[in-house]
Amino acid sequence: MDKAEVMALMNKYYPSNLVKTEMVKLPPYKGSGGDSIVKETLTYKRDITPCFKGLNTLLKFEFGDNKLYKAYIMTEFPKTAYQDMMSNYNFLRNVIKAKWTYEAATKMAEGTIVGFGYDYTKTEKPTNKTEKVSLQYVDRATDNNNINYLLEVLWANLQNTRMEVSNY
Repeated sequence: MDKAEVMALMNKYYPSNLVKTEMVKLPPYKGSGGDSIVKETLTYKRDITPCFKGLNTLLKFEFGDNKLYKAYIMTEFPKTAYQDMMSNYNFLRNVIKAKWTYEAATKMAEGTIVGFGYDYTKTEKPTNKTEKVSLQYVDRATDNNNINYLLEVLWANLQNTRMEVSNY
């Protein structure tokens, strides 16, 4: 979809507060011989979200040359709400699994940050431009005990764009 279509749907079904916009010009990819790509990111804050039960929910849309190629939503949970976070994670996993056939587990660890999740595709052998959905939770072991868990969903589809896999 182009940016205008996305914005119209957002305003109609998910009214949110736009909190940040970014625009950068990406240089042409090596060997492409093409011109640069204009990448724009719009970040929204939602107070109430039907599928995300945490705090400080953010929604980001990324456009390449005005075409949507990535949507990202995240919410936070306090360390004391692990069971709530896992309940929300499992609910989202079941919703995604109903539409996306292939599931691959993912893990991440960097310093005091650890995470676990799944990548979903509709084809068994994904390519660099395959549409995918990623669901994960991240435990940010920090010094304060306020907000430590992130629950994240990412959708990306590069098929009808000039973007490459490095933009997932």
